[in-house]
Amino acid sequence: MPHSRKGFLYKLIHSPAEYKIRIFFLLFFLELAAYTVLFHYLYPILEGKSITWPKALLFVMETISTTGYGELMPFQNDLTVIFTIIMMITGITIIFMIIPLLIAPYLSSILQTSPPQKTPHKVKDHVVIIGYGELARALIESLMISDLEIVIIDDDELTVREAAKKHRDRVFTVWGDYGNPSTWSGGWLQYASNVIVCEDERTTATIILGIREQTPGRIIAVVDKLSFDRYLRDAGAEYVLSPKHVTGRMLARHAELTSPHIAPMDLMSGSDQILLDSISSYEGILRIVHIPIMAGTKAAGKTLRDLELLNKYGVYTLFLARGGKFVFHPGVDEIIDYSSGLFLIGPRDRIPEMIEKEFVSLDGGKNVAIIAGYGDVGRAAYHELTERGISCTVIDQKKQEARGVVGNAEDEDVLRRADIGEARYCLIALNDDDINIFTTLMARDINPGIRILARANEHGSVEKLYRAGADYVALLPTIGGQVIGRVVLSDIVQVILDLPFDHKVVKKHMMKNPGTSIGWLEKKTGARIIGIESGEKAIVTPIPGETIKEGDSLIATGTIDQLKKFIRLC
Repeated sequence: MPHSRKGFLYKLIHSPAEYKIRIFFLLFFLELAAYTVLFHYLYPILEGKSITWPKALLFVMETISTTGYGELMPFQNDLTVIFTIIMMITGITIIFMIIPLLIAPYLSSILQTSPPQKTPHKVKDHVVIIGYGELARALIESLMISDLEIVIIDDDELTVREAAKKHRDRVFTVWGDYGNPSTWSGGWLQYASNVIVCEDERTTATIILGIREQTPGRIIAVVDKLSFDRYLRDAGAEYVLSPKHVTGRMLARHAELTSPHIAPMDLMSGSDQILLDSISSYEGILRIVHIPIMAGTKAAGKTLRDLELLNKYGVYTLFLARGGKFVFHPGVDEIIDYSSGLFLIGPRDRIPEMIEKEFVSLDGGKNVAIIAGYGDVGRAAYHELTERGISCTVIDQKKQEARGVVGNAEDEDVLRRADIGEARYCLIALNDDDINIFTTLMARDINPGIRILARANEHGSVEKLYRAGADYVALLPTIGGQVIGRVVLSDIVQVILDLPFDHKVVKKHMMKNPGTSIGWLEKKTGARIIGIESGEKAIVTPIPGETIKEGDSLIATGTIDQLKKFIRLC
């Protein structure tokens, strides 16, 4: 086997710290012994004087430790000097490099205190996240617009240290065994408002069964496969979310315009739709929509000034997305092309008319989608698209029940056999970012006009996918964290859109400072108020002098810090 042929140096580099330290101490003593023997025999030859073994060892120790010399100096032969210099160099290497690099970190790890096993003080109405990873990181970022306290609990010591280092004073961390009741009391689960479990399905089931009687808060389970939904609900989870399922449906909903309101809150499935109804996905008088610019649409090639959306439909352009880049304050001279997507806000009853007249594609091409990868993400996208009347061809390495081609999606022949040259959409949903990037490059080359929607698993892959030609990229862990964040925050604020650079769009009822003006609120918070809903009346981009009444619903956009101030004042 190839793994058994690794050399000694490779094994040494990848060995545990304790083993390395033993090896280097052994080498150190061998060095002492070798130099002592060499010096004992070379000194009489080079200097013409005899030397005992103890004095030879003493000289070697004085040289390596850099403490200085005694009666043996000065040397008469240059070779003795050169030999001494060699000893000095190797001695310095041992003392000043090996010891700090190996022994100091090892001793530090031994002396380092254990991570906390409880919070420093009692917490209440907080959020507990069990299991720390990419999704948990995204969830924490989503919750930063609130003043909710967050406790992370994990049974791995290194993971808890990583979480504490990453988030520092923003969260509490607790290290403990999931089977030990003191772990849950250390995180004050009995007072938590929400408990999110982000472990594998078996561990999650065990955890929920152990804590469901201890916490009054809602328990949210995060799973890889949505098929485990009913088992975890039986265990005691109130909500079950599959980030892969949500990501697949989101990719599908960004493909075309049959559902203009695209927001992650709409993308839970099955019994989770009850949750959506209970916390109200955004269905006010005003509506925010994301419009992808399709091939053949009348809007392509026009500027925002040419579109005149505000004058014709009362619809205002909030943001413009192009190739993964966001323009937060687009000017009227911005040109709309096939790489663009518009985020618009306007009256709900005018949106369908606007889409029909300005943004529906007129090219008459085949309404066909190619789905590369038929795992959990691809399968969710397939069902979403077929429900909307879009014909789908699946590419997967295994034969599936859906119509498709068996093969590798990054094989040009396979893509052509799937008839990608005639397709309108390509959804790339594989579990390997490198394959997704290469498939995106090939799909764009074969069909320059196709709309490509790709899945990413790592943050670093998002920009690469856009550069490769993707029109929209869904980062799986971030989407999962954002959707859970919306559930947790639903009693405080309604998050409508999560945008790049920590920007969001939120909706909140004014309860604390009625009678103030839009200008006052914007000046105090730095957030931009983009809409007001008051009874049956709605205002898009209200003027600074507009007075806010108690109970008015305000739609605002801004950074995390700005929106946190906005929430506090409303």
